Amino acid sequence: MNRIGYFPGSDRGNNVLSFLDKHLREQPDLITLRWVDPRVLQQWSGKRGDPLKHETLGIGLFNEQIARVAAGFEDIGIRRGDRVILFVPMSVPLYVSMFGLQRIGAIPVFLDSWARRAHLGASANIVSPRAMISFEKAFELCDTVPELKAVPIKVSVGPTSKKLTAAFEELVRVNRHAEIAPVEQEETALITFTTGSSGVPKGANRTHRFLAAQHYALNSGLPYERSDVDLPVFPIFSLNNLASGVSTVIPAFDIGVPGDRDALILRSQLESCGVTCTTLSPSLFNRLSSFCLEQKIALSGLRRVVTGGAPVSRDNVVDFTAVAPQADIWVLFGSTEVEPMAHIEAKEMISLRTRASEDSEWVDEGVNVGRVVQELRYRFLKIQKGPIEIKAASDWRDLVVADGHVGELIVAGEHVCRNYYNDEEAFRRAKILDENGVVWHRTGDLGRVDKEGFLWIVGRVHNAINRNGKYTFPVRSEIIMKKLPFVRLCAYLGVADAKLGEKTICVIAPMDNSDLKDPARLKEHRAELERIMKKNGVPVDGVVFRESVPMDPRHHSKVEYDVLRKELVEAGLV
Repeated sequence: MNRIGYFPGSDRGNNVLSFLDKHLREQPDLITLRWVDPRVLQQWSGKRGDPLKHETLGIGLFNEQIARVAAGFEDIGIRRGDRVILFVPMSVPLYVSMFGLQRIGAIPVFLDSWARRAHLGASANIVSPRAMISFEKAFELCDTVPELKAVPIKVSVGPTSKKLTAAFEELVRVNRHAEIAPVEQEETALITFTTGSSGVPKGANRTHRFLAAQHYALNSGLPYERSDVDLPVFPIFSLNNLASGVSTVIPAFDIGVPGDRDALILRSQLESCGVTCTTLSPSLFNRLSSFCLEQKIALSGLRRVVTGGAPVSRDNVVDFTAVAPQADIWVLFGSTEVEPMAHIEAKEMISLRTRASEDSEWVDEGVNVGRVVQELRYRFLKIQKGPIEIKAASDWRDLVVADGHVGELIVAGEHVCRNYYNDEEAFRRAKILDENGVVWHRTGDLGRVDKEGFLWIVGRVHNAINRNGKYTFPVRSEIIMKKLPFVRLCAYLGVADAKLGEKTICVIAPMDNSDLKDPARLKEHRAELERIMKKNGVPVDGVVFRESVPMDPRHHSKVEYDVLRKELVEAGLV
């Protein structure tokens, strides 16, 4: 029996929208989406006894809106295969628009909302968009980006004073339904742009089959129960929820801009909606556990918590286990191109006996992200930053590292994104086509698999520090630094050096910025830092204290090393 996404030829069963069609038949009473009206949030007291009221949308009306807006898109000239930029926050219009486009075979395009202006233009050049769906402020921004200003069809979401092609609120009331378009397995269903560590935008070509395969892989390792209510903070991760037929709660805060009330709002949403599962960025994962520990709040309703997207330490997991003792807590390892790659459950992570479990100041070499999922094949290659070509099986011999040694992780499998939209150069940089025509994805992550089969990630290829012929990696070093009570943010990076090739620099933003004006206090901090780093065998060639450390605007969990390095060099601090 064919599964959705795997029908031969052109078939509506390949269209990812068929997942919703299936749930409409099997679960007609399903509440698909829940969200908080912004006006309700503005008036909310923030007190625990004052629950956040959520609006709801059932699957029947959800499908109705999708079918109508899809017809509206057709009416204004959007056709099958057209690329449509969808620049909308997590909301009902986002999901209705996305599925409406897929219903007619058009292609939603997600740009990095955190990308620089030049990157937005470069992304638009790659996809040649026919239309853009967004809100007024975003269109004002796009007027300064020629490639976006030139998009012929513009659809507003929410109030606008601009004269545009149409308004989402009008299209969703169109008095007809568009049919579900039959598509080929490898037709593009979604394009998501990422700048990655290279800083060059590339659009992951997510085909209908790929999205289905990704759902099947996630569901294999982390299955839902029909009664589950899930709150994900990643817009794309919500696709798996909707494909699984579980109720999805939309975060009531801006996931792109961390706020002081995020943990408070999140905790209330979990409680108000009876959330059983949630997917959190490492930054929010840590902020929520800290908030609950301070307030002595237990998240007793959660049965599963998933986090990933940046390194998650054993200490982070221990803290969350304390506030959600009945939940299975999973650390998921993956990327835009491959999700999931590996995962590990908290109990197993905590129970592993290493030196770190006996010595609170010791940090293991790398982060244990669990076992590679069974759907993937994997290899580890010697560090090589340029493209790799394979013409014969023997070509692998000089590329792979010995078992148990650190190398760049590459993976192949059904839920590996095979290429980038209209971008052969990105393919050359990030993919390897082997002698059998199999596409391997170069993750850019450095790691190893130990004798027990656990995958340990030690850093990124682009961030590896070659100090005097020996590689040192930021991940472990930064986890060590974060153990110090005076550290709020930190970074460990390499800077060019005439003698060593690269010297290592520790950068610390202290908990109390007044420390920056106290030389005696900074001297104490430096001595303590050097002590614990020496204990762990990590070289320290320089220490810099400053007010902040630039973090990635996507997860707010990864250091922007290139930005930081440039700032330090320009300031004459290294």
